Amino acid sequence: MSILRFFFIIAYCIFYLEAAQGQTTNTTPLSPEIPIYLEGFDYPMFDKISNYAWFRLNWKVLEGTEISLGGEHYRNYFADRFTVSAQLKQYLDQELYLFGGHQREWDLLNKGAGYPNPIPLQEAYFGVGYDVAPNLMIEGRVVRPLNKAEFNKVGFDGFKTRVEMGTRIKF
Repeated sequence: MSILRFFFIIAYCIFYLEAAQGQTTNTTPLSPEIPIYLEGFDYPMFDKISNYAWFRLNWKVLEGTEISLGGEHYRNYFADRFTVSAQLKQYLDQELYLFGGHQREWDLLNKGAGYPNPIPLQEAYFGVGYDVAPNLMIEGRVVRPLNKAEFNKVGFDGFKTRVEMGTRIKF
């Protein structure tokens, strides 16, 4: 079973269980907090070609432990990429957490061939994050390719392992 098919099956089961739970009547929820939540963002379209969007479906498995499935689509005049990832996040205290996961990226342009590259770029990553405020987080991670794909991350030609830093403001 491919990893992409596995992600879709897990996401379908989670949505199905949430829909089934939402249709029950006169029941008291087990927890006041819903353990599944969705994050995402999409830039406005400034032209007909360029687009950037991502989403992440998070599931709080245990207190301080989350698993998530995510996707990212990046398109401009020179690249069209789609990435799927699975991640495990473990909080060490209220703000500090460790995370790691696996991601696959497909080159949808495939050097102008008109069909997606059949061999995705596979990468493993791990890092540390800090929730500075309820609506602000900072992360740093190390990303390592796992296979020899025919393409690299956009902007990282010739590089193998890389360090990524990022922040996100939620509003």
